[in-house]
Amino acid sequence: MKFFLKKLGNVIKALIKILLVLGIIFLCYIYFDKISAYIIHSRSFYLIYLGDGEYKKENYQKAIEYYINALELYPEHIKARYNLANIYVAYEDFPGAVREYETVLKHDPGYLNARISLGIILAEELLEFDRAIAEYDKVAETKTEIINIPFLYDNRKQVIKAKAIACYNKGLAYRDKSMLYGSGSQKYRENLLKGADSYEKSLELVPNNYDAQYNLALTAHLLGLYTDALTGYCKAMLIAPLNYEAHFNLAVLLKQKNLYKESYEEFKDAGSLMVYKGDAFHASQIYSMLNEISRMAIAEYGYEPRKLVKRLDEEIEEIAPGPDDSITVNELENAIRKRIKTASICRNYLKGL
Repeated sequence: MKFFLKKLGNVIKALIKILLVLGIIFLCYIYFDKISAYIIHSRSFYLIYLGDGEYKKENYQKAIEYYINALELYPEHIKARYNLANIYVAYEDFPGAVREYETVLKHDPGYLNARISLGIILAEELLEFDRAIAEYDKVAETKTEIINIPFLYDNRKQVIKAKAIACYNKGLAYRDKSMLYGSGSQKYRENLLKGADSYEKSLELVPNNYDAQYNLALTAHLLGLYTDALTGYCKAMLIAPLNYEAHFNLAVLLKQKNLYKESYEEFKDAGSLMVYKGDAFHASQIYSMLNEISRMAIAEYGYEPRKLVKRLDEEIEEIAPGPDDSITVNELENAIRKRIKTASICRNYLKGL
């Protein structure tokens, strides 16, 4: 009897093993596609991991090989495709970059960085301004709260920043598009006005964006809206006092309005910044502008040439501390902001700021 029970137990164990094997085979058959996909995805993720490593080291050719092999296995991996597009940009393969950015957006229309990058390539490299503007509009129309998990993740700031960048680049696209027309044409003016509107929308989202504020002022300058341009340059200077472009263009504007004394002061500040940054080339150019302004002032106001030129030379020699001097960046920024608010033409246009 014991022998019989032992044999029966062995048979039952064998049957159980067979059933388990058959069950596994059955499950593999049922879930074959999912298991295959898992294996393929695991392989593609490993290749992407290798590609990301080469991408960070800027070994772009090797990264391209890994990414392409990975995407053949798993075409929907948008981060790998986005990085691949960025590499094509680095290699100036702009049609290839556009193709990859568009594929990213096909799989994930909410990938805002890809859409902005696509717009930049379309506008700045392929000169397809209308297509670029359409992409920027899609970013600007994005709802602010597309992902919001209380106490864990809230991407509103990232979305607002992306929308501000899109509006700013839309302004640049309209500016570049305006250059296709004559400077006196209606189309030229219309595109510049649309660009100004885009910069203003960018500033509504991120008020202290120097680039948007500066380009808004520059656009007003090009349109002949001198008061708006002057105010805009002054605001840009307050945002980033060490950026010489706003000082320089304000000086040019004041020169155009025959305000030579005020123009001279802004040229001097621009030159100060170039000397401070060690940019001798631009500093020498501004020196030439200062001499031109001095001659205009002499002609306009009848100053004694020798006295004025001597004073100019003395001021230019001490135009600003060099980069090796003890003054800190913050001290220089604060000094320039104080002059802008209290001792420049800007003081009349920045009340309350």
